[in-house]
Amino acid sequence: MNYLNLGCGTHYSTQKEWTNLDFISTGEGVIAHNLLKGIPCETNSFDLVYHSHVLEHFSKEDGDKFITECFRVLKPGGILRIAIPDLERIARKYLLYLEKGLQNPDDAIVRANYEWMLLEMYDQTVRNTSGGNMGKYLFQDTLINEDFVFQRIGEEGKAIRKAYLTHKENKKSPDNSLEHNSYKESLIAKQKRKIKEYLLRKLHIDERVYQIGQFRLGGEIHQWMYDRYSITNLLKSKNGGNIQIKDAFTSNINNWATYNIDGKDNVVRKPDSLFVETIKK
Repeated sequence: MNYLNLGCGTHYSTQKEWTNLDFISTGEGVIAHNLLKGIPCETNSFDLVYHSHVLEHFSKEDGDKFITECFRVLKPGGILRIAIPDLERIARKYLLYLEKGLQNPDDAIVRANYEWMLLEMYDQTVRNTSGGNMGKYLFQDTLINEDFVFQRIGEEGKAIRKAYLTHKENKKSPDNSLEHNSYKESLIAKQKRKIKEYLLRKLHIDERVYQIGQFRLGGEIHQWMYDRYSITNLLKSKNGGNIQIKDAFTSNINNWATYNIDGKDNVVRKPDSLFVETIKK
C-alpha cells in the first residue's frame, strides 16, 4: 500500500507505506514542496491521499485545483480522506451562545464562550499578525472557560497554553545566561529590522502594507471554510464516489486508528474537525 500525507506538519506516520509532504520539511523524511504548485507525484500512484486542516488555507479556487490534484495521484478505487474545520458546528455553537448570551447577559461563562466561538469562526480569516486575537485570548492570565476552549481545540490548544505559561514563568527566572542570550538576539533582530526598513524606504513600500501582505501570504490564515454540504458537492464535482462522514478513529482505511494521526488513545487531536472520505471512481 502507498499512502500520502499532504501538509503533514509534525503529525505523520513514519511507517514504510507513508510518503509525507509539507511546504517545509518538518522532520526526517518529510518532503518540502509548495502544494500551490501541485502534488509532485505520478498519476494513479497512491491508495490513500490524506490531509488535515490544509484545504481551508487555500483560496476557494486553489482549493478546487488542490482537490483535483489529490484525485489525480490516487489510484482508481483509492481513498481521499480530508479533515477540515467544521463550519456547520462552529456556526451552530456560535448561534447557541449568542442566544444564551441574550437570555443571560450577565453570565460571564456564557459571554466567554460566545467570544471564543466568534473568534473561532472569524479570527483566522481576518487576522493580520500571527496568532491574532485567538492567541491573545489563549494568553490571558486566567481562562474562565478553559475546559470549553480545550474541548473545542483539543491537545494542540493545551500545548499552546502550556508553552505560554512556561515561557511566562521562565521570564521571572533570574537566569543571567537567558538574559544575555535574549540581549544578543535582540541586537541581531534590531540590525535586521534596520536593513529591512532601509530597503523598504528605497523601494517606496509602506512597511505596514509589506508586513500584512507578507503575513497573509504566509499560509496561516483561513481563506475558505467548508461544511458537510459544500465539501460533499466539491468531491462530487471531481467524480468522487461513496462520500462518507467519519470520525477521528473510523475509516475505510484498514487499521486507520493505529497510525495515531487524527488522534491517540481515544483523544481527538483536532476536535473541531469534520472528517470525510471519498473513493476515486
